[in-house]
Amino acid sequence: GMFIYESQDVTLENVGMHYMHGLGIVSQYTRNITMRNVTCAPREGSGRILASSADFMHFSGCSGKISILGCRYAGAQDDPINVHGTHLQIVRATSANKLLLRYMHHQTYGFQSFHSGDDIEIVNPETLLAEGTFKVKSAKMVSPREIEITLTKPVPANLLKNGTRVVENITWTPRVHIARCHFSRIPTRGILITTRQPSVIEDNYFYGMQMSAILVADDARSWFESGPVHNLIIRNNTFNRCASSTIWINPENRKKAGAVHRNITIENNVFTLRSQDDKPLVYDSVDNLKVKNNIVISPNGETTKLSY
Repeated sequence: GMFIYESQDVTLENVGMHYMHGLGIVSQYTRNITMRNVTCAPREGSGRILASSADFMHFSGCSGKISILGCRYAGAQDDPINVHGTHLQIVRATSANKLLLRYMHHQTYGFQSFHSGDDIEIVNPETLLAEGTFKVKSAKMVSPREIEITLTKPVPANLLKNGTRVVENITWTPRVHIARCHFSRIPTRGILITTRQPSVIEDNYFYGMQMSAILVADDARSWFESGPVHNLIIRNNTFNRCASSTIWINPENRKKAGAVHRNITIENNVFTLRSQDDKPLVYDSVDNLKVKNNIVISPNGETTKLSY
């Protein structure tokens, strides 16, 4: 429907996006984006039930601040909001301070994802933990699927010899604020968020998400969508009859060598469950998780508090 690329200070306000074949609004390597009162849903009275064949709003490798305020989402065939970076796999070191990198997912390639002055982390895909931080001196596209980056210092040989590694551009990671949005008739997740910058998800309403309403992931083997979450607040949201893992913190690390995510606070939310077996929160590989003053309403109307 719309492609926002290598731009800055972009605002969409009072916009109706009523049908988008494929992805809806894709923002890539753009700094500072505001989506205010954007409706992604079939036009009222049209009789249509779908407004997008995939994600409504997809943010890849952006920076600055993403603000999504007062938006409404209904009738997507994938996630309304997805915010992430991209892990590129190291093919080989072409010299002591040069790395040849490859886009690994068949739908994600062909764009310049590194620039002079950017900071990167070399990450172990098994643990999803960083093993070294470096600065980019220059970068060039070798082909649509490969980029060669020159670093300001050599990469120690022992960092690359023991198995495959991936690279994340940590300069292009955004702060995120999602507030007062409405999510309904979605067969997947409501929000996917993987960014290390401080982020807040607050005062939103989620109805009937068929998968997790909020997913905090990070992977380097399937979608290659990076990275770790270092400071996230989820507060004052209403989750009504969503999936069994309503909030799911689930990085795809195969080896547990330390927590991937940290400093996540979940407070003052209301969870109305579909069944007694549903869980408002499922988590793995996270340090300093704070859960405070949440209300859980069972299918029979019994109310309990979720705090620990």
